[in-house]
Amino acid sequence: MKTLIWDEAANHKAKIACLGQFDGFHLGHLKLINCLMEIKAKQDLAAVFFTMSQSVSDFLNQTNTKLLDNHSKQEIAAKLGFDYYLAVPVTREFMNLSAQQFLTILKERFNVIKIVIGSDFRFGKNREGDFNQIITFFGKENVYLIPRQDNFFSSTTIRNLLLNHDLPAANKLLYEDYHLCGEVKKGNQLGRTINFPTANIYLPQKVILPYGVYITETCVAGNLYQSMTSYRLFEGQEVVETYLLDVNLDLYGQEIVVYFKKYLRKNIKITDLTELVALLKQDLADTLAFFANKA
Repeated sequence: MKTLIWDEAANHKAKIACLGQFDGFHLGHLKLINCLMEIKAKQDLAAVFFTMSQSVSDFLNQTNTKLLDNHSKQEIAAKLGFDYYLAVPVTREFMNLSAQQFLTILKERFNVIKIVIGSDFRFGKNREGDFNQIITFFGKENVYLIPRQDNFFSSTTIRNLLLNHDLPAANKLLYEDYHLCGEVKKGNQLGRTINFPTANIYLPQKVILPYGVYITETCVAGNLYQSMTSYRLFEGQEVVETYLLDVNLDLYGQEIVVYFKKYLRKNIKITDLTELVALLKQDLADTLAFFANKA
């Protein structure tokens, strides 16, 4: 899969594109993508995955409500068989494009001739564009509309499930379980002194997942390990601290992916190490029981 740049033309092959935020690749998104792939195969077109680097609301509010980071989104798009990946950086300039300007760029700069969209997709300055404008621009025979049947398969539904600690239900709606990833950095290494060493990754800002302790699985170099994880704000930093069960690895400097399976409890401020060890041992027992039942 090749990456396209919004400001650079790539019009050498006729393309079919899906348009949307595609946050989380929920089941509604996959229905749209399956439609695109069927058309691509029948008509010998290149498939373009169009998305935005972040939602407009996150850009304006300086928040991060993504269900999926941009790197993971690109990896999934490649797995699904797209030929091109086009993620537009959200800027004031991009937000001020009219709907007509946006569609003209897709057609003239990237040679997009067919579009697959959801019925609720909006684009252009002040969200002025909708599927009717796309049909007018590209022609009815070149636009494939996927209706939104209900709100169950929606990113908003999944966010609400996460906020209410219902990870099993949220994960059922996602292409991959909710996860966070990053490079392992050194922390204060307190865990090592009590036989609970953690791999720590630091996030640039708060994510949608509530703070707390979770049962997780952690992917390291393609291998999946059972784990338990605390996500919290510590000394002004968003930190994900993961303890891998029954394995001792040197993970500093490595990229890891932490898949969240079940919420265990809220973070508790503890100053006594004895109390902390007792609490972690209970977390460990609950985590082991979860994986034993899963097996």
